[in-house]
Amino acid sequence: MNTLGWLITGGFARGYRTQVLGVTGALSTVGLWAVGDMSLADLVTRLPMVLGGLGLAALGAKVDDAAAGKPGKSARQK
Repeated sequence: MNTLGWLITGGFARGYRTQVLGVTGALSTVGLWAVGDMSLADLVTRLPMVLGGLGLAALGAKVDDAAAGKPGKSARQK
């Protein structure tokens, strides 16, 4: 059962979940337009989502795990 949870939550893409989400959102929007489920006007209105998703993927945006940021010494304490 842990394997199913790991697959559903994207454990296989650890560190790259934001990029996977961005590319998936962009591809699904363009795919809906390509097969005729969305008009060109709808595609133009969703263009910010497509470009935003591709921008996240291109920039290599990553979401750090909450456990990585351990509270402790700040930059001011030397």
